[in-house]
Amino acid sequence: MVGAFTVLLLACFFQGSFGICFKKYQPFSWEAFWTLFSIVGVLLIPHIWAFIEVPNYMSYIMNTPIDKIFFGALMGFFWGISSIAYSKAIDMIGVSLVTGINLGLSLLLESFVPMFILGKFPSTKALIMLILSMAVLMGGVLVLSKAGFMKNDGDEESDEETTESGAAKKNSKFMVGFLLALASGAGSAAINIGASASNYPVQLAIDSGVSPVSASLLSWVIVFAGGFLANFVYAIIVLVKNKTYTDYTKPGAGKAYFKVLVTSFVWFAALAVYGKATHLLGDLGPIVGWVGFNGLALIIANMWGFRDGEWKGFPKAQRIAIIGNAIIVISLVFVALANSL
Repeated sequence: MVGAFTVLLLACFFQGSFGICFKKYQPFSWEAFWTLFSIVGVLLIPHIWAFIEVPNYMSYIMNTPIDKIFFGALMGFFWGISSIAYSKAIDMIGVSLVTGINLGLSLLLESFVPMFILGKFPSTKALIMLILSMAVLMGGVLVLSKAGFMKNDGDEESDEETTESGAAKKNSKFMVGFLLALASGAGSAAINIGASASNYPVQLAIDSGVSPVSASLLSWVIVFAGGFLANFVYAIIVLVKNKTYTDYTKPGAGKAYFKVLVTSFVWFAALAVYGKATHLLGDLGPIVGWVGFNGLALIIANMWGFRDGEWKGFPKAQRIAIIGNAIIVISLVFVALANSL
């Protein structure tokens, strides 16, 4: 059991850390960084990981009906759009604020949308508990959002040299970042819907004797094929339009290339390692593992944000942000209890 929780902590570290990797990738522009991340992280690593753990992994995907592949990839495409919004929002308003908003909205949609799509509803007791937990969750998101607005207002007031046009520009940037964070949360739910829809090759692999944990990697190969398409096409269009492909030969580019590799690995490892943790935890996986994964990841993401100075000079807003994140973590416990009923 100690080993299981160690693996869970590792997954939490990866999940909470990949957001900070989306910052400070100079001398690359966003589009130069994102083009490579799309290729390495979203496309190649899921294939490489599946190749290592699932013998002849492509045979299971090739034997999957095209309609199931299409729907799974389509959900991945929608997720890909949201991931672009997520990365840009982090650049604008910071990892700690974006992570909380993204997690809150994605959990809300992930809890209710599949019910209506599949037509399967939990017991009345579980549904009531779930609705209450979602109310607490949204309360946490609202408190966290309030902290963001306080920080933005304080940023404008603290700079006495800021012109009226400069203040308007700062406020506009915050609002765009805030809206992108909301959009990323809405789109993030698509990733789990896509994974569920792509379960056919997973079951084929399990029936052939592949470990369920390893077989689950096949669904990500399908989902992220669509995700790659959305991310890569958008990034490459911006790259060509801005002619920033010259970033790849700029002095200091070696550090940025390394950042791409680290970001790609950390991002996908969060999903792959969490799957192993839930398997090792057994019956505790869906409850303790799920709460721990999302709750600790949120805390770690905020630690990175605080360490990066995102709330420096705004102690009151920072305290409100901590309260908002604490409320979100508490709501996760209620969601887990609802799932256990």
